[in-house]
Amino acid sequence: MKSNSIKIALVIHGPEILDSGRILILIRILKKLGSLYALIGGTMGRVAAKDSLLEDFVDTSKKMQPSAALNYLSELDVLVLANCGKTNLTGEIFGQIVSSKVRRSVIQVERPGSSDGRIILWSGEDGHKAGVVHDVAACLSDELGLELIINPKQVIKIDKEGIITSRYLHGAKVGENILISGIVVGRAVDEKVVIISQEGRLVDIKGVQIKQHGYDKIRDIDLKTAYIKSGNLRRGKKRNFSSIGVPHRWLEKGKVVFVDHSANSVLEVIDKGIICAITVGDDTTNICEDILSRFGIPIIGIIDGDIDGIYKGSNQSRDSTVIQVCGASDDDVGIALQNNGLFDSKEFTLEEVKNIILNFLKKNEIRFKIRQ
Repeated sequence: MKSNSIKIALVIHGPEILDSGRILILIRILKKLGSLYALIGGTMGRVAAKDSLLEDFVDTSKKMQPSAALNYLSELDVLVLANCGKTNLTGEIFGQIVSSKVRRSVIQVERPGSSDGRIILWSGEDGHKAGVVHDVAACLSDELGLELIINPKQVIKIDKEGIITSRYLHGAKVGENILISGIVVGRAVDEKVVIISQEGRLVDIKGVQIKQHGYDKIRDIDLKTAYIKSGNLRRGKKRNFSSIGVPHRWLEKGKVVFVDHSANSVLEVIDKGIICAITVGDDTTNICEDILSRFGIPIIGIIDGDIDGIYKGSNQSRDSTVIQVCGASDDDVGIALQNNGLFDSKEFTLEEVKNIILNFLKKNEIRFKIRQ
């Protein structure tokens, strides 16, 4: 089948399908079927698109969850969701949650190139476009050699007793981080992990050594639709990004931006007028240090040594500095730096920024050590 009149939307989720190179096969097939618009909205995926040199073809300009991206493109004829979950079961659960928030049908391409990969058609309201949606799903099944499954039964295991709701997390391994909406809430100590809510409020997580700081950030939660996963934000990279070829930013003075325990927003702070980013938190600093190195933007990281290790970044911008505070939390130091207005409405040299932070720590008798 081929028709240039068919308009296909491809929403890519996560970096794995890009890092593995498997997305290229899917793109080639879809481009043969009709006109293709590809979008990726998550931070890790957008970075992977840059690393894979796909920025010119895949739209990385919009920070969107997969369901929001699919709804945004719902006027096109066919909606395709590409994903590479840890297992086909976790991938199916992900697709089930995403498709439940989308009115149209969604064709999920799960784990292409793997022996347990599959094409899943989550049926929705397509009207006169229903026929072409089914044709594209069948074609993808044939071309990729993957089984086509239509509307599989619910695989999310949820129990409800009165006001208590329990959701069982599939695929967790002992020692892995548990993330809810991208926030680390603990580390698995058992393969049986159960998230428990009471009247929509998180009240407990069984089988997990809870990280209180992250756990306390989760308030209202709908366990039927919440994005919950185990493991890391980026499981493995096809290649490490090399800073070779990234021009040095000859910026004498510029603005300062804060990224406080919210690395998923780091791409939104990039601006040609930034002299550096002050990053607060061990994992946030690790992620931002690696990502911003692609743009030649240095960071000054404030950490306290409490790292979860959810991202395996290793690249560093020129002139970046990491400051580890001792006997104090990076949270408190970050809040104090922002609340003092030390970097409001003014431009600074990088050296001035470093000196202001170090003098602030000394004045408040906060011990620290510097990692260049």
